[in-house]
Amino acid sequence: MRPPASTKAALTPPEVFRRRQAETPSRNSCTIKPGKWRVIHACEYARNILPMIEGQVAAGMHPYIVTPQDSGAAEFYLGNGDLQQPHKISLLRAWQDVRHWRKSLLECDPENTSDLVHTHSFASGMAGVRNLPCVVYDLNACIEEYACFAGLCEHGSWMGRSFRVAEQFVLVRAQAVVVHSSAMKSAVEERGAASENVFVIPHPLQMEYEGPSPPEGVFSQEPFAPRDGTVTYYAPAVDLLKGREAPRGCFSLIEALALVVPEISRCRLLLEAAPESFETIRAHAERVGLGGRVFPISPDDASAAMWGADIVIASGLTPEEPVKAFEPNYACIQAMTMGKAILAADVPRNRDISPNGTGCLWYTEGDIPDLGRRMTFLGSHPEFRKALSESGRTHICESRSVAAVGRMYRTVYRHATGRRKIGGPAQPIHAMQPLVSGVG
Repeated sequence: MRPPASTKAALTPPEVFRRRQAETPSRNSCTIKPGKWRVIHACEYARNILPMIEGQVAAGMHPYIVTPQDSGAAEFYLGNGDLQQPHKISLLRAWQDVRHWRKSLLECDPENTSDLVHTHSFASGMAGVRNLPCVVYDLNACIEEYACFAGLCEHGSWMGRSFRVAEQFVLVRAQAVVVHSSAMKSAVEERGAASENVFVIPHPLQMEYEGPSPPEGVFSQEPFAPRDGTVTYYAPAVDLLKGREAPRGCFSLIEALALVVPEISRCRLLLEAAPESFETIRAHAERVGLGGRVFPISPDDASAAMWGADIVIASGLTPEEPVKAFEPNYACIQAMTMGKAILAADVPRNRDISPNGTGCLWYTEGDIPDLGRRMTFLGSHPEFRKALSESGRTHICESRSVAAVGRMYRTVYRHATGRRKIGGPAQPIHAMQPLVSGVG
């Protein structure tokens, strides 16, 4: 794994990395300060982990990044605005990639230059647990889910089962496993990872919005332009799969709005949907007497719709794409970042963002009367909405900012190094003897 010629001067090659890290006291030395972890990050694509790397640097750690294309100190990647575009990962070449990752990681001399190796892909994780004494395995979804989503196999097929068994080996052998949602924690524990070795760490959030005011010019036309005294509800779509007549759950939201109208005469509902389903949504709104109050919104206008909303409704539906199904509800995160009051279904995908309900009001998924009552309550109490939105933005800053997430990895690394293999990665090979039956 050698750096490309265009970046070779800017990168820190393995030889220089080893010399620089050798000057740092050993983890067993009492002179090293807590939290000054020397970490090698093995990832397929550096851009995906840069927010986490930025947080770790801010927390005083010393990350070093290794990818299939190049390697270098974290500072190079953080300061490089022209990173390579994502390359297509072939799961069929996964085992060949394991051999490449073994060579690349051993070139960095991790036993002498780092405290642990943090792997971010199946192939690098497999190479790590088979050859290194201290490995953290980080995953967003299970390997067979990726394989099925990529069309490489079907659920229950022999190939899917082989991927699952291979990843079970990594999950059991890794000193710590990092996931990013409660659903993934359950999934890896189901596959054999010990509960005490699994850590749920949120993805760090780049706080793009510094105040409650939207970007200039976002309200250029109806229905985004605010109306005096009109309470605006906005419901982002869970998924927009082709061929679907209307987003799942949109009819329930329209019926819940019908329960709100007798209490709040000036209200409207914005529904994110694919343009081909607009007529279906409008027709249903007309049937329940809400013509002119329900506005289907295209995905291109979703950000403007959220900025113009007084209340964002985060449903409890799960995306049909298997990889996205394990992720927390991004609509909640985006709304909290913008400082919006949130009405959220009480389901694990939403609880991942706010376990204690800070910044949102819960409703029971599938219960239209309950949803209608809570929509009415939030719409009728602007002061409560303001307090809710302020607490939500504070919560998201404290729990998902780059610096906050960077500090969370201290606990993970402390646990992993406490389980470090003694005596290096080499394991004794036991001679296998044939079984001899004592029966004559």
